[in-house]
Amino acid sequence: MRRFSKPGASLADDRIGRRLLFAIVLFSSLVTLVATAFQLFVDFQRDVGQIKTRLDDVQSSYLASISASLWNLDPSQLKLQMEGIRQLPGVVAVAIYEDPADIAEPLTITLGQFTKHRVINRDYAINHTTEDGNRHIGTLRVQASLNEVYSRLWEKLIIILFTQGIKTFLVSLFILFIVYRLITAHLVRIAHYVNQFNVSESPEPLQLERGNRHSGNDELDQVVSAFNRLSKNLTQAYDRMRQANDALARDVLARRKAEEEVRYLNTILEDRVQQRTAELQAANDELASFCYSVSHDLRAPLRRIEGFRRMLADDCSALLPDQSQHYLGRIEAGTREMSEMIDSFLHLSRATLGELHREPIDFSEQTQQLFSVLREREPERDISLIIQPNLQVRADKRFFTMLMTNLLENAIKYTRRKAHAQINAGQCLYQGQEVFYIRDNGAGFDMNYAERLFAPFSRLHKAEEFEGTGIGLATVQRIISRHGGQIWAESSPDEGASFYFCFKEGDKDDEQRDNTVGGG
Repeated sequence: MRRFSKPGASLADDRIGRRLLFAIVLFSSLVTLVATAFQLFVDFQRDVGQIKTRLDDVQSSYLASISASLWNLDPSQLKLQMEGIRQLPGVVAVAIYEDPADIAEPLTITLGQFTKHRVINRDYAINHTTEDGNRHIGTLRVQASLNEVYSRLWEKLIIILFTQGIKTFLVSLFILFIVYRLITAHLVRIAHYVNQFNVSESPEPLQLERGNRHSGNDELDQVVSAFNRLSKNLTQAYDRMRQANDALARDVLARRKAEEEVRYLNTILEDRVQQRTAELQAANDELASFCYSVSHDLRAPLRRIEGFRRMLADDCSALLPDQSQHYLGRIEAGTREMSEMIDSFLHLSRATLGELHREPIDFSEQTQQLFSVLREREPERDISLIIQPNLQVRADKRFFTMLMTNLLENAIKYTRRKAHAQINAGQCLYQGQEVFYIRDNGAGFDMNYAERLFAPFSRLHKAEEFEGTGIGLATVQRIISRHGGQIWAESSPDEGASFYFCFKEGDKDDEQRDNTVGGG
């Protein structure tokens, strides 16, 4: 026997269910907010207590050695001790102030930037025991930031609200579904059947979909039975014609809905593409303007500083003591380092600008030519390049030159301490994928810090060991990303490093998408 159902009936039409869902969600949200607030308060008190405990440990762990260094006026040792304190979790700034009593120019050393918001400050009296007794010689000030505490609390708040919200929503939907299946759906079916009943037709008896497990005679069954008894003696209708018409109407309706949905989705897709293109173009224009500002506005103050330094060196060199001469040298080194950082920043930004034009490139020949040019910068060194012949790659030639120049410069720099530096370049099969590699026998690095390798201005070696600004490998990664490829490294300390990279084989559609993202 055919069971009657309302076309299009769903949970969305259940007004009682919607009100029930709203009540459940509202109450659960209030409970979740109260519980979350209490938990965050407890976590905040715990994190702040940990920071205060670490600050309390500073007095017992560092104050004695700092007192001895300050008494002996050893700034270098003081800075090392202050740097040790600054490495403590949460500590952002450390300062030492020498007691100004009986001192014309008291010593002041500051590491980090002191702020006024979301911080905990601790001042420790620095005393030194002499023959005359305990003498106050200075003050140690330590500042710990609460930004990480607040950040963790925000993250935890978001996670809790998100998970609790999902759980509440799913439970509410389940309850709504149960109510809908047990009561609302059947009421909708009965109401619709009554509204559509026509004496000229011969409808089948009303029957609810209660499932095989249903037994007994509840209120809904009594309503159905009463209605079927009233409609039992009604005239026959035209079942076949009605069924055919209903089926045709459903097919037409489904086709119209499908066509309307396709047109709607196409319109949305076109709007999103246009919006995304406009946003990317605006971002690229802003990036180009920022690069111009860096190239011109930041260089002007540097040139003035260097100009005044040069004037002081030329006019007052004979009058200045050695310490002042040293300060002038530090100013020169600082301006030069800042200029190099600006150049590196611009170099990094250009790695994402400009259109991408893929073309066949002789990997072996281009790498050999670039190595020959870089080799001439250090003719006294014993450096050799072993490269596989006849390797081909499809990439943008300008970006490829930047990519290989940075990788070769990196290999040449970190093999400087080797009597014989050897660099290998070629292609190999890595986990079933053909990739290119650049390998050297240089200083290498600890793989525990590999995630920082391609971060801009992040270096794994000290500046005293190897010069640089930490921008070369970041530029390499951006170029590889522009080509849709990947790059990674493997290394061990003092055993050299291997860089593996691959390019995505792009077509015209890929080039157009890359150019849209990269800007021009």
